[in-house]
Amino acid sequence: MPFHVVARTNIKNSMKNATAQPIIRNLLSHIKNKKSWTTEAMLVPTRNYTSRDHLRREQESVFALMPQLVALSSDLPELGSTLTRDTASLPLLLTRDHAGQVHAFANVCAHRGAQVISNGRDCARRLICPYHAWSYDLQGTLVSAPDQKAFPDITVPGPGLRELAVYEGHGTIWVTLDLDTIEPVDPQLGAITEDLDSFGIKDYNYWRSHHFDLDMNWKLVIDTFLEPYHFASLHRNTVGPLFVANLCHAERFGHHVREVLPRQTLVDLVDAPPNAWALEPHSALVYVLFPNTVFVMQIDHIETWRVSPDPHDPHKSKCDLDFYIPKLPETSSESSHWERNWQLTIDTVIDEDFATMTRVQRGLSSNVASVIRIGSNEPALGMFHASLHEAIEG
Repeated sequence: MPFHVVARTNIKNSMKNATAQPIIRNLLSHIKNKKSWTTEAMLVPTRNYTSRDHLRREQESVFALMPQLVALSSDLPELGSTLTRDTASLPLLLTRDHAGQVHAFANVCAHRGAQVISNGRDCARRLICPYHAWSYDLQGTLVSAPDQKAFPDITVPGPGLRELAVYEGHGTIWVTLDLDTIEPVDPQLGAITEDLDSFGIKDYNYWRSHHFDLDMNWKLVIDTFLEPYHFASLHRNTVGPLFVANLCHAERFGHHVREVLPRQTLVDLVDAPPNAWALEPHSALVYVLFPNTVFVMQIDHIETWRVSPDPHDPHKSKCDLDFYIPKLPETSSESSHWERNWQLTIDTVIDEDFATMTRVQRGLSSNVASVIRIGSNEPALGMFHASLHEAIEG
């Protein structure tokens, strides 16, 4: 998976030293002894990537009922901010009202079903449907409908957009897509909340996005982040030499997973006092925020990779990459730095990761093999698939 090469500065905030120390000790020990960090191997049925029935079970048990990360708090930076998102089942509209409260709605006009907002990111006092100009406030209330008398079943002001359960905490925003869920659902991040708070992600600025339409099952996108076993071969000419191949530290928190991928520079900490150790300059921190987002804490920026299954075809998915930086560029030098890192990320993922995963999907669809093998040296990958199995089976 792409992890950028050129760092401008260290990140603004770091994981707590008390959390980082045992992880660093563990990794340094494995580097010294030239061993991988291992758990039990696992077999996963190939049909999990190819079966329409399995996709249906994922949609019913996971995507419909469990909260999904849809944005960071900094995606709605101001009072009146609006943001649109696409999911596997419905279009979303997020707002931050003038009291600072976040709301999530189905982006579907109560009149004839048009998308109320289609321009991604904006700041507004009212949400005006472009089709017939029905208007809503930031809380989703219908506040205006031209020729209102022609619609005897509506009241103005009155019920408008269909609201969804939304949870904001620790710099993240989660939405539950089940229309019958009313109360916010805590994503149960466990100790990951301490990491997010330590990183100060609320202070990062959204910079750029990229959308991918993919010929692969949604899980293959996440799989490629969850093992450095492939770095020495697939990424040998790009980011591979920067990292310790075939080594990671992985932990599970409920359904969520934290993976630490050490850079070659981690060994520089051997002679430093442990109370001065920091992971971020010497690793990439990868979090699977279950079920379908990969959150990557880089040396000087944040990436979120949100992937959604095609609702009908297990061989297709879509993925949205959002890039967040500590400070928006003010000089040509700063702009060039971010442009280089952005281009490296896009080129690597398209030419190496996604190109390979597309071929993997074709292989899985051939019915040659009934299982895929997750090695004992791929612990984070095994944890994700165990979480998914548990969520589906209840």
